[in-house]
Amino acid sequence: MTRDFIVGIIFLVALTLVGSLTFLLQEYPSGSAMTLSVGFEDVSGMKAGDPVRVRGLRSGIVDKIVLDPQRELAVATLKLSQDLEPREGYEFKILPASALGGTYLRYNPGSGDLVATDNLRGEAGGDVLGEVGDLLNNTRGSIEEGLSSLASLLNKLEDGDGIFGGLLTSNTAKEQFLETVENLEVITSDLREGKGILGSLLLQDSAQQTEFNNILAQVNSSLKSIEAGEGTVGLLLKDEETRNNLENAFADLAEFSDAIAESRGLLGKAINDPEFFALFNDAMKELKSAATQLGPTGTGPLARLIHSESMGDDLEASLIAMRSITTDINEGPGTLHSLIKDPSLFNDARETLTLLRDSTEDLREQEPVTSFFSILFSPF
Repeated sequence: MTRDFIVGIIFLVALTLVGSLTFLLQEYPSGSAMTLSVGFEDVSGMKAGDPVRVRGLRSGIVDKIVLDPQRELAVATLKLSQDLEPREGYEFKILPASALGGTYLRYNPGSGDLVATDNLRGEAGGDVLGEVGDLLNNTRGSIEEGLSSLASLLNKLEDGDGIFGGLLTSNTAKEQFLETVENLEVITSDLREGKGILGSLLLQDSAQQTEFNNILAQVNSSLKSIEAGEGTVGLLLKDEETRNNLENAFADLAEFSDAIAESRGLLGKAINDPEFFALFNDAMKELKSAATQLGPTGTGPLARLIHSESMGDDLEASLIAMRSITTDINEGPGTLHSLIKDPSLFNDARETLTLLRDSTEDLREQEPVTSFFSILFSPF
């Protein structure tokens, strides 16, 4: 046995010891361990040495599993690497590690107050295939309903029902669809080339795009003016007095509408009062009749005055004569001119009228005496 062979054997033994020690340290956590006893009705293949995970992190191992005849449970002893005491809402659940086998224990410490550790309980979650079977069993109705709907949809498509069914079975629908797609391609091509109004708007630096940008700038400027309180709309938004005036105007309009609805005022009565409406209707009929009388077929003097040329000429001649008379009176000579323009003649006329009035009064006072003597001397 050579020296190199002995060195090789020692190296392999040391490597084996290091690997074993690493495995032991991984399987059995060190440090201040915490031990918990958890009862299960079914451990579902969990065995000693399986890991305990807290929120997905390896935090301990299952040390041993024994049957407890008194509790009628399989009790697993857990060694934890951290002080994770169970609280209200805790959970111990056996879950499959992979589809190929193996298990691990999921531990949720819970929250709230601490609970007693002498009667902890856990449950088995089953293997992967079992969970898949349970999932399929629980969703069998939904799966069957979905398959039935899919079969109904396929039958409708095969029968040519609906848009997609028509596309699959009707050549005319196919041709129309293809023609529509071709038209869309033409439209998109025209848009890219800047043809049409929309295409010119999309074309960079085109006249339409420039004009559209100018319109947007004007709209932005108008909005800024409104925000600054300029113009009627700006005053309505910013000026409280203008808003109050507008509100008062609307209030007056509402009051006016209420007055009309309640038959107050002339307009309200004309709209809502049947008697007033009848009177108004009769007046309109009479006005229509009067207008008819004033028309070309009217027989009254006013109608003849309006429509007769000879009577109009006579009236015009009369007005000319009256104007001539008034001119002669105003310019003279003549009695009326002298009476109007000459103060002395006016005064003489006034004195004459005064004497005439006095004489009339004297005759009125002498009338009883004259009557008496007439009666007295009538027999003679």
